[in-house]
Amino acid sequence: MQISEPAEYALLGLLQARSMHGYEMFQEFERGTLGEIIHLEMSQLYAFLKKLERLGYIEATVKEQGSRPPRKVYHLREEGRALFHTWLLEPVEKPRDIRIHFLIKLYFLRPYASEQTIALVQRQAEACERFLQHLELRQQASIDDRQDPEHFLAHVVLRSRIYQTRSLLAWLTELTAELRDEGRPNS
Repeated sequence: MQISEPAEYALLGLLQARSMHGYEMFQEFERGTLGEIIHLEMSQLYAFLKKLERLGYIEATVKEQGSRPPRKVYHLREEGRALFHTWLLEPVEKPRDIRIHFLIKLYFLRPYASEQTIALVQRQAEACERFLQHLELRQQASIDDRQDPEHFLAHVVLRSRIYQTRSLLAWLTELTAELRDEGRPNS
């Protein structure tokens, strides 16, 4: 069993800053930008916390609250911290993963390692360039098949993926420029 959901990485990221109980983490998803990136139900959150605990990435301590029921407070273990940092600095391989995985990386990279943000965006653009080249090679190889009705839809899907990847590259270029401008002193 491994981490398989982007929300699991987001939970590790939340525990980077401080220890939290489940409801605090849920509020981070509900009221902030993190919730714009990924939707998470309370039941999913607790299932992911149990999984991360079983994997040894986090641990929980029970905190007594007087007359109220005790509360589990989750802490990031060193194994979780190392895994999160490795994941955080790697670009995603497929453009479809930019929508959630990459945006979660940006969400956490800015406050904890902002100096690495531009480098990650540039590595992501390079990964998209490689993916685009792969798609364009596939397109060239299938040009003769376009007249075949069976291959027409495959051609349409391939063209869609090419246009989406080009659009992502344009966005990553703009983002890089914005990040560079942000880092420059005001004149």
